[in-house]
Amino acid sequence: MTAAPRQVLGSLLPTLLLGLTAGQAFITLMGPSQRAAPGNSVPFNCTAGPFSSWDFNVTWMKDRDEYPASAQHLVTDNKGNYSITSKVWVTLARQDVSSEITCEVTHRDLAEPLHKTMNLSQVLRVVPTVKITTKPSGADIHVQQRVNLTCHVSHFHPPELLLTWMENGHRVQTVQSPRVTRNPDGTCSLEHTWQAEATLGGTEFACWVLQEDQPAVRTNITLQAQAPRLRKGRKEHPYVLQGPLQRSEPGRSIQLTYTSSGFSTRQVTVTWLKNNHKLPTPQTSVHLSGDSYNVTSSVLVPLQADDVLSHVLCHVQHKSNMFFQKTIALDQYLRVPPAVTVSQSSPSSDLVAVTCHVQRFYPQSIHLTWLENCHTFEGAEQPTSKQNSDGTYSLESLHLVNASLQGSERVLTCKAQQEAQPPIRANLILSTAAHVTCKPIESPGPEMPALIFVAFLLGLKVLLLLSFTVTCIHRRWNL
Repeated sequence: MTAAPRQVLGSLLPTLLLGLTAGQAFITLMGPSQRAAPGNSVPFNCTAGPFSSWDFNVTWMKDRDEYPASAQHLVTDNKGNYSITSKVWVTLARQDVSSEITCEVTHRDLAEPLHKTMNLSQVLRVVPTVKITTKPSGADIHVQQRVNLTCHVSHFHPPELLLTWMENGHRVQTVQSPRVTRNPDGTCSLEHTWQAEATLGGTEFACWVLQEDQPAVRTNITLQAQAPRLRKGRKEHPYVLQGPLQRSEPGRSIQLTYTSSGFSTRQVTVTWLKNNHKLPTPQTSVHLSGDSYNVTSSVLVPLQADDVLSHVLCHVQHKSNMFFQKTIALDQYLRVPPAVTVSQSSPSSDLVAVTCHVQRFYPQSIHLTWLENCHTFEGAEQPTSKQNSDGTYSLESLHLVNASLQGSERVLTCKAQQEAQPPIRANLILSTAAHVTCKPIESPGPEMPALIFVAFLLGLKVLLLLSFTVTCIHRRWNL
């Protein structure tokens, strides 16, 4: 509800209540329509009546302290009865979760005062503080050790919220209204634990807390195991970990390869994991070279459109001990082509707003071009892309076209090009009759309704030919 209708409703409320109560004394107390954070001032309106005269008194109390009213509004009905609406502004504090506001009205017509009370917890929102702790922590975390990550959500209100754990940008667990603990000041706190395995390459974990329709409060931590110390006299082995030189699209597989040398025995095992799931059928070979062993291991990794935030872990063991571990981010090898569409709206009779929607592409670099009848628009600015929750990007480009110009049909084309890839196009046809149709420019051949019509005609001719042939054969047979 906008401010103006709300003011009108506030002025009409005493009159409406006078009519509905038919002379019986009433009192109402209304607060703000939305919750507010500590430090904000919010209004409360108290309405009471009907009274035979205007010599009444309104008192506001916050807990045991009297509060001054900021405004009062007197209403008289056609019978000479009076009602009063009083407003007070209250500045909220975090400890007001346990507080209340009371409106008291006294008048000589009343045997006892009218009271109405509202808990401030109904209008207060306290945003939590969020942090993550680990157990064990720091130098005590070893490779493949299970670690407890605890999300501490402190001093919030109301108690209902949504808690989500994220691992490298992927949601791993969501908890609706977890169990909370009441604090002495009336707010709530909670702790929620998620268990994870420590790796040398490190994994980012985040705890997201969502209150009603408010922006999420979040914090993150990188869980990384301490590298094992080299024994005295042991040297570090050289290694090469490489992938393809060019990006690939979803649906294809890329090859990652690990090579190293200088192993004292051939007891070497290489494991590849994508998002903590083991990849099948890696090709690993260990061969003697002089007085030591060399290792080569390759694996095929299938790419998907949501792999922008994915990673692959290369884990090497020698003599059953962890020897090497490295994390490879897949976004450096992935290219997600955009979905390009064009839509239109008419803000006025002479203008058509044409919007190009370029959705879910990666990497962020993309070049957008507008054309009209194959001619590039001059001075078109490159829009700014926005990142989606899955790591891809989307953007929109708006262009206003004068639809009142006379002439033949005008074709508006939006062209999006990633790096050195073929451009992806979508177009819109503006006709002189102001009838706008939209179809992809790549669509070859006639339109689908025409194809169906041609197929129908051909089918009808074949059916008539078969009927004629059967009739002739039947007549000859009878003769």
